[in-house]
Amino acid sequence: MGYVFAVAAGLIGGIAALALIERRQYRKRRHARSRAAQTVKEEKGTDRKIEFSKLVLSAVLLTYFAGFGLGFWAVLIDLSQLGVFLAYVGTPTATVIGFYSWKAKAENVVKIKKANPSETEGLPVDLNNIQP
Repeated sequence: MGYVFAVAAGLIGGIAALALIERRQYRKRRHARSRAAQTVKEEKGTDRKIEFSKLVLSAVLLTYFAGFGLGFWAVLIDLSQLGVFLAYVGTPTATVIGFYSWKAKAENVVKIKKANPSETEGLPVDLNNIQP
């Protein structure tokens, strides 16, 4: 039972740490903008909001780690459930890593093309045909 509490405490602590880090970075960005003496009209449109995909990812991770804790507890009770637990852990992990890598590659191709227009002249950027 102590393991379940340790997993829950780690999950809560991790979420709290991420929230504090994000809040600190937001304050730094906000302070830097105010130092630059921008007008009110310019500031209204520049407030950065959390992206929808990050909200969805946070919700999925929250439920995933709750299921992880429950699954770990079930494996401690009955070791025959270890195969099911490992499939529960491995399948989404492999899927998310693959998808995130593909998404980051697509974003980086566009960034590199924009940052180096002379070096990438003549190289097409086809976002529909990016291979993993």
